[in-house]
Amino acid sequence: TEEGKKRAGWLQINNLQIAKQKKWDRKWRVVVFDIPDKNKIKREALRGFLKRLQFCKLQDSVWIHPFDCRDEIALLREFFGFGSIELQLLVAEKVENEGVLRKVFRI
Repeated sequence: TEEGKKRAGWLQINNLQIAKQKKWDRKWRVVVFDIPDKNKIKREALRGFLKRLQFCKLQDSVWIHPFDCRDEIALLREFFGFGSIELQLLVAEKVENEGVLRKVFRI
């Protein structure tokens, strides 16, 4: 049922974690989102999940993490009903102030 799907989604999303890899692949995962004000509640909930997943905020709508999180972002996108235009995952080899980020993530 629809209600069962919602409950299963909440269980899955509440247990979401990003696995820390033994060896960092030297790539940054950058989550960028542009969610309209009409979905403000979803936008704020997404920020809460990104914090819980230990992303570091670069700007209000730009968050970064050093480890692979494609599956987790795909699950968040599906759970909140966002499209790839509203929520994007970028993989970058270089970012400014990388030294600071490496200290934050202890890598």
